[in-house]
Amino acid sequence: MNEHINKQRLFDYFAGKSTALEKKQIDEWSREPSHTEQFYRWLDEWEQSHLQFTADQPVAFSRYHDFLYADQSGATNAALVEETPSRFMQPFSGRTWLVWAIAASVILMVGLFAFRELLLTRTYETAYGETRLVNLPDGSAVTLNSNSSLQIPRFGFGKQWPGNPWFGSPTRQVVLVGEALFSVTHTATNQRFVVRITNAEVVVLGTEFTVFARPRGTKVVLNRGKVEVHYQQTDRQPRQVTMKPGDLLTLTPEGELTHQQLQQPPASPAWTEHRFVFDKTQLTEIVAILAENYGLTAEIADAETGQMTISGAYSAQTADELLRIVAEVLNIDIDRQSDKLILTQKPLQ
Repeated sequence: MNEHINKQRLFDYFAGKSTALEKKQIDEWSREPSHTEQFYRWLDEWEQSHLQFTADQPVAFSRYHDFLYADQSGATNAALVEETPSRFMQPFSGRTWLVWAIAASVILMVGLFAFRELLLTRTYETAYGETRLVNLPDGSAVTLNSNSSLQIPRFGFGKQWPGNPWFGSPTRQVVLVGEALFSVTHTATNQRFVVRITNAEVVVLGTEFTVFARPRGTKVVLNRGKVEVHYQQTDRQPRQVTMKPGDLLTLTPEGELTHQQLQQPPASPAWTEHRFVFDKTQLTEIVAILAENYGLTAEIADAETGQMTISGAYSAQTADELLRIVAEVLNIDIDRQSDKLILTQKPLQ
């Protein structure tokens, strides 16, 4: 049972929602040396999202101002203006220096907290219509599809020193939004490689796979090696699926899973070569692809037009090329105004 302990179960544990049996299982799991670091990582993440105290900055600065000028209660703005310049040149008293030092320390800590993600992580992004190859410090390679982002730790990624818990990690974790092809190298210390997405985690040692993680759902295609996908269904119970080469896993936003074997798995995703492969793909899905890859929003004139399908493999470097192909194959009119499209069937001749 312990192998099914994931972040959501720990979050429920930290929030006091776990049963007595679950608490016992989590306590046993957290005592294992291999799980200690992950336990405190998730504890830190939960605490950051469930702060017990929210500072009222205006009130705090008002109190600080009153404290700073408490010994000048009889002074007015006019009196300050009338003082001689030499008065302003006098050095700060010991008390004033202490107050300013404390204030500077507080501001520094607040700044570090606010920008901790920027300081501790590095993010790679692609614009609409752009693909990008990212070489990770551990030797792994990630190809990002358009309108995608990959976040990795800025320090210690892929590094691990036995007996030194403060630098490096036994797990290589990245966060993906969008779509990417991963080619993961195996490390001498057997570090796991974890891809975190909105509603699941993909766990591997060394392999090649593609992850699609967008609002309309999640897809994982395994090219070679072996991966585990950890996810939750509608009952919030943790699930785990082990994939083998050629497997396609589809997960809806509601947690419904489809697991199938592809008859002819592609050597690499079509989008890495600026190709689009359709198999009885409805126009409504093509509209979603246009939004995800090129930032275009489309309105389909009627339901019948939206159900039109297209099949085949097509090369398209730009949104205009893809639109031209779709219009010719489906015999539809596309009225484009900036980033908005209106799709209608052509009248029969």
